Amino acid sequence: MRHLLSSFYSPDPSSTNDSPSNHGSLDAIKTTTFNADQYMNLLIRKSNLEALRQRHVEMAAEIKNIDTDLQVLVYENYNKFISTTDAVKR
Repeated sequence: MRHLLSSFYSPDPSSTNDSPSNHGSLDAIKTTTFNADQYMNLLIRKSNLEALRQRHVEMAAEIKNIDTDLQVLVYENYNKFISTTDAVKR
């Protein structure tokens, strides 16, 4: 069962661009073989302090939006589950 879920939710290898040239760029965060340490070292080398601060603000906003979206999805699924449970009981 775990393998089936993993294969379903894993990214489609044909749709990702994991070429070696991408791993040396800041776009590497979008690859399946993302290396956080390498990314941070590259970001620090290529960016000044203001750019790093701005990137932090952008990423914090993205994280908050994703978290909010996830909460909404969980709430919607929970409501559907409760409705289905009530319908089955009847």
